[in-house]
Amino acid sequence: MACQLICPNLRCRKILSVPDEVRGKLVKCQHCQTMFRVPELKRSGGGAAGAGVAASPTVSTVASGAEPAK
Repeated sequence: MACQLICPNLRCRKILSVPDEVRGKLVKCQHCQTMFRVPELKRSGGGAAGAGVAASPTVSTVASGAEPAK
């Protein structure tokens, strides 16, 4: 299943959909050509509850460079 993330380039910030096979590898944004590494999926042995927890840090890691406070 593909994962969605946000381009880390602050001038682009497009939502990208990338296949799970590229997790941990360098990819290029199709819009701005910025190279960045797709975060790896953190695995936990917690079952279904652990899967939801593992997905959240991936999104916040990519989106943590959002707009600075004014």
